[in-house]
Amino acid sequence: MHRFYAPPENFSNANIILDEGETRHLRDVLRLKEGAVVNVFDGKGREFECTVAAIAKRESKLSITGEVAPSAPESSLNLTVGASITPTEKFDLAIQKSVELGVNRFVPIVTARTEVKLKDAERRLERWQRIAFEAAKQCGRARLMEVEKVADFSSVFDNRATKTIMFSERDGGSFDSIDAFDELTVLYGPKGGWSDEELGLARNNGAKVITFGGRILRAETAAIAITAILQHRFGDMN
Repeated sequence: MHRFYAPPENFSNANIILDEGETRHLRDVLRLKEGAVVNVFDGKGREFECTVAAIAKRESKLSITGEVAPSAPESSLNLTVGASITPTEKFDLAIQKSVELGVNRFVPIVTARTEVKLKDAERRLERWQRIAFEAAKQCGRARLMEVEKVADFSSVFDNRATKTIMFSERDGGSFDSIDAFDELTVLYGPKGGWSDEELGLARNNGAKVITFGGRILRAETAAIAITAILQHRFGDMN
């Protein structure tokens, strides 16, 4: 079944309007015609079976035939990942896999040892959001993972009330020390690891520092491994 995305404001009564980008994909790439049956998700967790009613140059009109269950269910764990920015391909992979593993929010962060300049990182935000969008369509999620604006590490804890776990290659405890929560923020650092100041700041803000028993992982490996373990421990991958 072909899947398309339309924001909630494009839903009206029993109809859905696809924007120009999704219309181009429907018409020019997939070459679908009026009468074709497709699925449309709203990015908030709901998905609908629809029939293509009309195809124009800049938009398409679809008629809703019924609500369906997304092929990829949402986890009961509301998970936010704060990721130190790494070179392009590696960070792209971390974003894509975070979507597949059920992360709800992804925060690119600049740390003391981040190798990418802040201005360069900010220019990549739209690209990261597009990767998250395409990953959601591909993996069957009906909720879009939010990729937030690039944040400085010192601001990560501002207005964030969730329990925070900080993965570190040193000076941390084990996963067994983590209590069960239904809402978590997990942070992982750059190639050179966290600075002493960052570890201290995290602890002062109530974060729990953990390690993989001394095992040292590349940043993109850590992002995937930590997320999978947390979803297994507290989410729906069990």
